[in-house]
Amino acid sequence: MSDQGAEVLLVRLRRALTELGFEEIATGAEGVHLIEHARGVMIGWMPRDITTPYGHGPHDNTTPEPDLPGLRRAFGLALAAALRGAGFTIETRDDKWLLVLDSTTDKP
Repeated sequence: MSDQGAEVLLVRLRRALTELGFEEIATGAEGVHLIEHARGVMIGWMPRDITTPYGHGPHDNTTPEPDLPGLRRAFGLALAAALRGAGFTIETRDDKWLLVLDSTTDKP
């Protein structure tokens, strides 16, 4: 993808995410992350401030962060469906990342 095409895709994707209620966040924070890719933009979600599992106290520092594959998968499916509805082509990259392609410029 050309530099200009990548920039147009990023602008369109950021606008769509904002309209869908998602904001891109700073590196290292929780939320939606965008990473430029040779074929488009990788998008992922980093859940960090999820409530600890039931039965563990808020001060229990020995409890590992919960592994939330079901929640991450559900979020990814919902985000992919919303972005497809906004006109993007989506490829899944495991349950953590989506590859967003610009369907107006991407040719198979």
